[in-house]
Amino acid sequence: MNTSGRKTVLVTGFSPFPGAPVNPTERLMRRLAKRIGAHQSGVDFVFHVLPTTWAGREDVTDRLRTTLSPDAIVHFGVDGTRRTINIETRAVNKAVRVRPDALGRAPARPELAISQERARSSTLPARALCDAALAAGAPAQLSTNAGTYLCNATLWDSIGSGIASIFVHVPALPKGPRDTRPAYPVIEEAAVRILRELARRLR
Repeated sequence: MNTSGRKTVLVTGFSPFPGAPVNPTERLMRRLAKRIGAHQSGVDFVFHVLPTTWAGREDVTDRLRTTLSPDAIVHFGVDGTRRTINIETRAVNKAVRVRPDALGRAPARPELAISQERARSSTLPARALCDAALAAGAPAQLSTNAGTYLCNATLWDSIGSGIASIFVHVPALPKGPRDTRPAYPVIEEAAVRILRELARRLR
């Protein structure tokens, strides 16, 4: 945590992975850094692209949390089955083993932690952030299903760290004029509104 009184927000996207050779959240991290910048009215943003690997949970993501000690974390990831932006309100203690990561590997166990804990709730204001996305003209809704892949695992870990955290799933990019999924500029504007709303609440 920043002792100067400023707040720090870690914002992450993911690299491509099997089934998603183009991950819009990778581009989103570059664009958000340009549009919002590192500083916004008393809030410092740190943008990072995470590897879509199970090993990355500790090698990269956990190290980022420990090194930065942010006041809040907003994770972005893509889900090709979604048609809207989904603000995830829950992570579950499950890990799918039949879907390989970007290195072709599977998690060691079918659960994220050896624990009786089954689920963890997101700890940032999901409804307010969803409303911010809607205000950008994006289709958005709350969700209780972050899946059982690395998106869910990343949210599970961040909530468990004690840092206020949430996950935002975006749909894959539309493939043609008849595809009703939001175009990239809509997703980007929604992400900007989400982060600005969070900054407003943290100040």
